Amino acid sequence: MLSFLLAAVALAPANAPAALGADTFTLKAAHLRLYGNKVVDGGVVKVEQGKVTYAGDAKGAGELGPDIIVHEGWASAGLVAARTWSGLGGEGLEPKRPFTAEARAADVVALGHADFARARSEGITTMVVALSPANVASGITTVVKTDGATTLARDGHLQLGLSSQALRTNRFPTSYTAAIELIEAELAKPTGVWERVRGGKLSVYLDALSRDEIQRAVALASEHRLTGALLRAPLAGELAGEIKKAGLAVVVGPFGPGEEARVLASVTALGRERVPVAFGLESPNSPEALLRVSAAMCMRAGLDPVQAWEGLTTTAAAVAGVGARVGKLAVGCDADIVLWSGDPLQLTSKVEGVFIGGVQHESKGGAGHGGAH
Repeated sequence: MLSFLLAAVALAPANAPAALGADTFTLKAAHLRLYGNKVVDGGVVKVEQGKVTYAGDAKGAGELGPDIIVHEGWASAGLVAARTWSGLGGEGLEPKRPFTAEARAADVVALGHADFARARSEGITTMVVALSPANVASGITTVVKTDGATTLARDGHLQLGLSSQALRTNRFPTSYTAAIELIEAELAKPTGVWERVRGGKLSVYLDALSRDEIQRAVALASEHRLTGALLRAPLAGELAGEIKKAGLAVVVGPFGPGEEARVLASVTALGRERVPVAFGLESPNSPEALLRVSAAMCMRAGLDPVQAWEGLTTTAAAVAGVGARVGKLAVGCDADIVLWSGDPLQLTSKVEGVFIGGVQHESKGGAGHGGAH
């Protein structure tokens, strides 16, 4: 059960619950997951104006100050969903043109959409919002926080569709060869978005499903030295060596009950080869809870727990291009903190509090509304 101690917030009496607008405080947690396998028992996070100024052992924290929150469970950085369709409200596809590289998710995403509140209640504080994969060049992703107000990166990645979903019988291109020729023509004489991609200033998301599609995507990235990640790519692990050589990451999931063993084994194979793995969603078409479920299922199939956690946090943040700000509890990072009833890698653990940029947000677990002591 969550309990808080917050003393002397503004003119509030001692032992009052946390103020929703506060962005400067000290958090003491029974278990603090900083990043990777770095867990500190009795850890402390100091937050000033929405930034982490200390995260670690209580002995090194120095003066704690008067505004202290005590959490009896676990605390971690907020989770990062490396792909989602949240907040688009059906505006993620241009149905008539196969190439809409200049389209931007940032222009159509509604930051205050209820999709983000649902994500927040599952401990997700950052999301990469992508457009539909049904075009050869769908447009540019955006990276947002789930606080309903913050854009971390207006331009995240150019999304390229190399799966059968991007091909139509009634619209050019109708074949994989033609789709790749279109992309290579843009890269040969790049302007605008394509110039940024060719110059390595804008990463790509390469959507691929079948083994052959994954091979084509990897070959394209290798030949043109594209940086970024494969999307979905359920059998990517069977080509893990080629993917690693190309320097690509893989955004996997979401997975749910009944997922094929071969697909989960593929993720484990990526982990063995040290290919960066991040977890993604297809919300609002799938529940936001599947982000952690996907990681848990992959762990059960053999993925190292540290890699699973990083796939929810640090690796996902790096794939999103915002690893310097989110995904870990470290000095200088945004104070995006989730309070859990237990270890966040255990599906029995519940969200009991969410802070984004140091500001407390309501959650399913009732953060800030539990008993104080």
